[in-house]
Amino acid sequence: MENKAAVFILLGQSNAVGHGVPMKDEDKITTPLKNVFGLSREKNQSFKNTSLEWEGYKSAGMNLAEEQDDTYSVANLLAKYWQSSIDAGNELPDLHIIQIAIGAQGATKGFMWHPEYERVLVPGKLGTVKIALTPYTEHILSLVPQSLEALGKTPEYMGIHWRGSEDDANAQWDELKDNCKNTLFEIFSRFQNALKKKVPVILHRRVSEDRSLDFDPSGEGLKKLRYINEIFEKLVEENKEYEMFDIRNCPLYIPDVRGNGVFIEDVVHYTPEANMWVAQKIMDDYINNQLSKNI
Repeated sequence: MENKAAVFILLGQSNAVGHGVPMKDEDKITTPLKNVFGLSREKNQSFKNTSLEWEGYKSAGMNLAEEQDDTYSVANLLAKYWQSSIDAGNELPDLHIIQIAIGAQGATKGFMWHPEYERVLVPGKLGTVKIALTPYTEHILSLVPQSLEALGKTPEYMGIHWRGSEDDANAQWDELKDNCKNTLFEIFSRFQNALKKKVPVILHRRVSEDRSLDFDPSGEGLKKLRYINEIFEKLVEENKEYEMFDIRNCPLYIPDVRGNGVFIEDVVHYTPEANMWVAQKIMDDYINNQLSKNI
């Protein structure tokens, strides 16, 4: 396992940040992990860097976009589970995590993930931070292969996980129907090209229907949310390296109940327990894929 590096990429908006679910003190990762590595904002949040500086993973400072730390995000939870598994004697390669997310930012026009968003990088917390997320992520990912090669590692990409597009349901219908699918495809193609590999793209299904109805009781927002899922499904149908991750498979998920058993009170942000299941599922899927390759 010494020459392999599993690479987990988490992109999107608030549910990729872990917004609204701060960690208890005893769960925070304050001592850098030995076998899990991340990219700190302090050393890597730039358009000008020509290399990446990996360091032992902590639950603070590793989201390369928004400054919101020590959350029960999928990134922080996967880091904990991965290190615990290695400490328990399981044979896993070192894990390298890339997390880039800002709350309330979709991929349609006007949002920071849109490819034509002005090229800026203003660091800070939600409400202050302002980053052209697509070119910035493209820049960071372009440096990943050489950075791991310099460490003597061969990357095994676990996929580009997209936990976003909630706010794309605020776009006008013509933007959704005319441009959204092509925009998302362009974004992920640019990321694959930056990595020089057709890395799997994992689209996390939108299920926050109660939130849509709270904001728009007419049901128009709900129709848009469901249409975005249709776009995801179409992308999966048309591209063999695309997949859908469905939170409805979580044992905690309850249909037809407000919050569905997986959201906190605001019915848009996932509970720590839901994110725990997602992180564990991602790690288990990786392990199972590795076992199937060795059969």
